Amino acid sequence: MGTDSLSVRHMSKVALGAIAIVFATVWGSAWAQAPAKTFTLTVEKKRIDIGDGMTYDAWTFDGIVPGPQLRLREGDEVSVELLNHTPDAHGLNIHAAQISSEHFGGDTKATLRYKFRANVPGVFVYHCNGIPILDHIGRGMYGAVIVDPNNGWPSGPAQEITLVQSEFYGTPRANGRIIPDHTRMLEAHPNFVVFNGQLNKSGAEHPISIKVGRLVRVFFVNAGPNLASTFHVAGVMFSTVYHGGNPANLLHGIDNLVVGPSAGAVFEFKVSEPGNYRFMDLDRAHEYNGAMGVFRAEP
Repeated sequence: MGTDSLSVRHMSKVALGAIAIVFATVWGSAWAQAPAKTFTLTVEKKRIDIGDGMTYDAWTFDGIVPGPQLRLREGDEVSVELLNHTPDAHGLNIHAAQISSEHFGGDTKATLRYKFRANVPGVFVYHCNGIPILDHIGRGMYGAVIVDPNNGWPSGPAQEITLVQSEFYGTPRANGRIIPDHTRMLEAHPNFVVFNGQLNKSGAEHPISIKVGRLVRVFFVNAGPNLASTFHVAGVMFSTVYHGGNPANLLHGIDNLVVGPSAGAVFEFKVSEPGNYRFMDLDRAHEYNGAMGVFRAEP
């Protein structure tokens, strides 16, 4: 082999090494400069109001069901911690986090902490990772995570609405108090299916106001824990649907989409005239048990 060939090979190795160093430096710098978000959630046992004069003996994040919404942007470096002052084991599984599930488990005597980078845009659920997970979600330990695309949503500005569908299990006592029923959870027979934690929260008496001709963007999460949801708005054809909330998963011109438990989607639409537009789960038993509400369009 000639001297020239050896020189070329040597130069190639040097060049590749330099490129690798530059790439590693740029990538490390990008990670270091990524916006940082910090969230702290606290486990709390609480009897919550679920509407129609009923209460539910819940396990919660920050005393509310659903828990606080976590809003991120694609590329954010995220730090989370879970404070648990109860005698029970709890954890925190954020479905937007691509890390080992070993991070999600909790210890009754220590604060749970971990970090992740939100690399994928979309709409995700978070929930308690305590065992059995079915009961922890069924008692109210869930919430929504929105990871906005780095360049914004392709359709531009919109009125944004978050809807979290979930299930309550247990027969109300005479005083309206509900003790969560593990057997009904196992059988996947909820007594109530609701949006945003309450029956009739956005019903005809308390509709969600929208504007005629203005784009509406619904961030939808089905927290479950058991049932799929077929989301629909009566009188509406969705202009855009992002399965999983990811703009890469694009659908146009459909009027419903099945969203499984612990999954999400984004629904976009406009209405052309004033009036009431009912939103619902098209499983009619779910609708009958509370999975419905109203958008009221005004000029």
